[in-house]
Amino acid sequence: MNWWQAFPAIAVAALLMFLPGLVLARALGAKGFACAAMSPLASCGLIGLAGVVGGLFRLGWGLFSYLLVTAVCTGLAFLLRRFLNGRVSAVAPASVAPAVQWAGILGGMVAGSALIFNRLLPAIGKPGNFGQVYDNIFHLNAIRYILETGNASSLTLGRMLSPDAGIAIYPSVWHSLAALVAQLTNNDVFVSENAVVVAVSALLWPFACIMLVRGIVGPRVLPLVVAGALSGGFWMFPFQLLQWGPLYPNTLAYSLLPLALLVLVGLFQAGRERFLDNVSLWCFLAIAVAALFMSQPNGVTALLAFSVPLIAAAWFSQLRARIRVKAGNRSIALVVLWGVASAAAFLVVWQALLLNFDSWQPSRTLEQAVGDVATGTLLGGGDTMVASVAALVGIITIIWRRRGGWIIACALIAAALYVVAVVMYQGRFRHFTIGSWYQDPYRLAALVPLFMIVLASVGADGLVSAVRGWLRRIAAKRSAGRRPGLPEFRGSGTLYAVAAAAILALALSTLVDSVHSPGLTAVSTKIKDSYSFVPGWAVSSDEFALMSRLDSTVPKDAVIGVNPFNGGPLAYAISGRHVTQYHISPGPDDDLRKIAMDLTTSQAGAETCQLAKKEHVRYILDFGRFYILNFVEAQAYPAFDNVLATPGAKVELVDHQGAAKLYKVNAC
Repeated sequence: MNWWQAFPAIAVAALLMFLPGLVLARALGAKGFACAAMSPLASCGLIGLAGVVGGLFRLGWGLFSYLLVTAVCTGLAFLLRRFLNGRVSAVAPASVAPAVQWAGILGGMVAGSALIFNRLLPAIGKPGNFGQVYDNIFHLNAIRYILETGNASSLTLGRMLSPDAGIAIYPSVWHSLAALVAQLTNNDVFVSENAVVVAVSALLWPFACIMLVRGIVGPRVLPLVVAGALSGGFWMFPFQLLQWGPLYPNTLAYSLLPLALLVLVGLFQAGRERFLDNVSLWCFLAIAVAALFMSQPNGVTALLAFSVPLIAAAWFSQLRARIRVKAGNRSIALVVLWGVASAAAFLVVWQALLLNFDSWQPSRTLEQAVGDVATGTLLGGGDTMVASVAALVGIITIIWRRRGGWIIACALIAAALYVVAVVMYQGRFRHFTIGSWYQDPYRLAALVPLFMIVLASVGADGLVSAVRGWLRRIAAKRSAGRRPGLPEFRGSGTLYAVAAAAILALALSTLVDSVHSPGLTAVSTKIKDSYSFVPGWAVSSDEFALMSRLDSTVPKDAVIGVNPFNGGPLAYAISGRHVTQYHISPGPDDDLRKIAMDLTTSQAGAETCQLAKKEHVRYILDFGRFYILNFVEAQAYPAFDNVLATPGAKVELVDHQGAAKLYKVNAC
């Protein structure tokens, strides 16, 4: 299969991310750009909710359950708006013609999406390739699990690893979306996963950045095109997270984050124009939190962190206003009280989202870390100087205008989180500050580009305003001098906007791709390696070929013994045949440890044979002793590795491909 043949799957993934949410957003009163902007948030919230509802009421995951929940939520939203009819203040239309606004949005989309498509598709290679990295074993198996069980609930997806758990929370929106693509397009889990990877990275992420900038600076062509072009110019996001991990749920959450921030911009009136009423904004805030939490909870933590400057500014503004007008002690006390209550609520939620994971060591000095943020050389990678210079102009613009200081504050928060991750040693402060992100510098570095993009777009807006003012002054002087023969430009503003957007999209995407090329090329090479059968990754081409035949060589009711450290768990994603472990973690329980220790040499009636019979373990995938992670725990499966090297092993060779072998256990 080539990418043209995979295009329908990518299109389906995009439609599933936009259309149902578009209907709900319209029912909640959103119009125009706001309706489009809120649609991915609403869609992902609906996917997560449909999965949970389906799990509770045993409604199998599929298009029907997704559309059913969409219809119910849309109906409730419509009733809410009818009930509030006349009580909600109307939102004025955009200050420019819709065509001008959409010219900027589409120009930005073309610039950003083209950059990402151009790098990402060749890096992945073929649509059926897959990231042979630690986390993807789980992601692929989770997609298969949803397809097999029909259960896409974030409350129970973790049961794939811990079947006896009552509640086993794992954010499922990514996997649910990929499973839905597989159902609707009849593709395997690999093509379906890549369709979602491409749709999220090359479509949702640029779109979200552009919409956030639109909410902040208004419907201006240049800032929107700049936002789109730069969204495809950072190697750290989305590219690096597609190789490191790969952190697919994080990629989805971070791609939704700009839209969640757009809701906060509306609530705190931090943008140039009002684009949604308060009732709609509060509804979308609830949807945003749900969508982020069920995509990846540290998306909620990021939203909390970036909300601090907006909340603090609103609180300080109210307090200062009450003091200035001498509103009285009670009124001032109420403002102080809501500030204290907000801080307390923030700390409670922040603490609840912390994770006990603390294995990362410092990797940069303070000077290096600060330089990383300033130049884009995060974690020592290639620089992003176009974005850095434009962001500096944005900072100057904000200081000059004395408006938008919260954007600088958010950029500093992202920078500070990264600095803590790469500079500080383990401890309470580090855990409290970045514990929600597993203290992982890669996840935190991926937050830095967002506000670099926003600052750069504000800088572009500042440049346009400065040039416009300069031209007006020149025109005024010439008009005063009554000089004849000056050219006058008449015609359609829409036509000019479209032409400008097209020219800017081409110029900026070319500039960004050229200047940022070293970092983008390096990360593309990493992705290409991890999405191939180059030795050193999860499975070899021989092992993959052998697993592809398991649906014809292993009965459906049999379980295959695998060592999770050598890629064996992927047998489930590839063939649907069950395995003893679906991921490297959590480790084996006591029963599995006994089975993995001496299954091939046990005698009928022995405890190991009884346990194997109970768990239906009748086959073994022997992939030798090359491990993804060379941990001590990888040695806990002697019955599943180099089987014939064990004296007295009672097995029958069923199939093999190169050094990869499938055995049937005869010992019991």
